[in-house]
Amino acid sequence: MLSKHRTSGDPGRIDLHMHTDRSDGRFPPDDVLSRAFAGKLDVIAVADHDLPNVLTPGVHVRGARELRVIAAAEVSGSHAGRELHLLVYFPGEMPEEFRAFLRERAKVRAVRYDAAVAKLGFSDLAVADEPARVGDRSLTRHHLYNALKTGGHVRDLREGFALLGGAGVVPLIELPFVDAIRAARAAGGLTSWAHPSLVDAQAWTSTFVAAGLQGLEGVRPHVDRRTRNGLKVIAEQHGLLLTGGSDWHGWHETPLGTFAVTGERARDFVARLDHASLQAGLATAARPAPASTPPHSTAR
Repeated sequence: MLSKHRTSGDPGRIDLHMHTDRSDGRFPPDDVLSRAFAGKLDVIAVADHDLPNVLTPGVHVRGARELRVIAAAEVSGSHAGRELHLLVYFPGEMPEEFRAFLRERAKVRAVRYDAAVAKLGFSDLAVADEPARVGDRSLTRHHLYNALKTGGHVRDLREGFALLGGAGVVPLIELPFVDAIRAARAAGGLTSWAHPSLVDAQAWTSTFVAAGLQGLEGVRPHVDRRTRNGLKVIAEQHGLLLTGGSDWHGWHETPLGTFAVTGERARDFVARLDHASLQAGLATAARPAPASTPPHSTAR
């Protein structure tokens, strides 16, 4: 079933960046979906850190409302000694090879988490659990902070992240950001640099575009006008999409749906994603059909 917004060319209210408790969000996937319905969103993308999607992509229906779920992930990489994040969207199901790639990245996060625990040196901090070790959940600085807070080692978020930001406490992601872009594009994903600063975008967008970057996440809450306008200019200069999302985690009182992208930006993204789906379908149709097995013969 197609949403009424899709059939009219207007995707409605979209939010392309949110998280569940499989990474550093507060609520499980089904709860996030319920909150998206309650927030009157029409299109969402759950982009957990280095994890495959759990919610089934496509149109979900509850009562009289329809909501389109896009398969997505937020992939971590590094560039010039900095950790950067890449939003990757798929027009349909996430390909299995990319799901496997993400599970391996989540396993790396577990190793990274254990290294940080060892560096901190507090005997009461537990190491990564089994789901994290096998790539079924993603451990982040938020989990380290919670462990530090529970153990009484820090008083608040600011103190916790100041400690975790110390030299060498959390190892830098070893995956080059340009390689993350290339892996996503090779799998058929639509890529957007998550929450870039204006300074970083000015310095590195050309490099990332050469690797296959297709968008900048420039429409998001709490971004000043100068940054938003600057990212818009950079996107236009490089022919990039300007994507938008709340980066909602559920830890604060702001309900999901308070922020949404509408109008031209929403239409541009959904049209680009649907075009990618069409192109993928045409490519599949153009492949030679496998040779049929002759009658009375045994397939090998």
